[in-house]
Amino acid sequence: MTKVGFRGIADNKEPELLSDGPHDLRIVKATYAEGKKPGRFRTEVVLESLDTPDAVGVFHYLADPNPEGTEKGEKYKGLLLKRFCTLFDIPFDEDGFDTDDFLGKLAVVVTKIETDDEGRKSVKLVLPELPIIG
Repeated sequence: MTKVGFRGIADNKEPELLSDGPHDLRIVKATYAEGKKPGRFRTEVVLESLDTPDAVGVFHYLADPNPEGTEKGEKYKGLLLKRFCTLFDIPFDEDGFDTDDFLGKLAVVVTKIETDDEGRKSVKLVLPELPIIG
């Protein structure tokens, strides 16, 4: 039998996740790339917590419009995008947004830990509703 060296393996532990509730988050990365489905693109945003610096980063995805999607689904996707941009004060217009405007943006965001069908935990953002104007 061959012993494989991996110094420090016994000290590894699962990373700390942000607890449920409000956190000061800063965007540290925003990339536009192809998603899991070929030909479908999205913006991947990575956020870090200022109040829990040892916690693992939070990943948030902003999906592009899907020409095959339902009108209701696409409107909801657009609403979530607008909520995110509004919360982080990211400029946008009727034609979209620029990922270069994301870096360093700060917001207080409520987070929630969710568990998928395979038992993996991840932190999700709870985006507040848009303010009612007028």
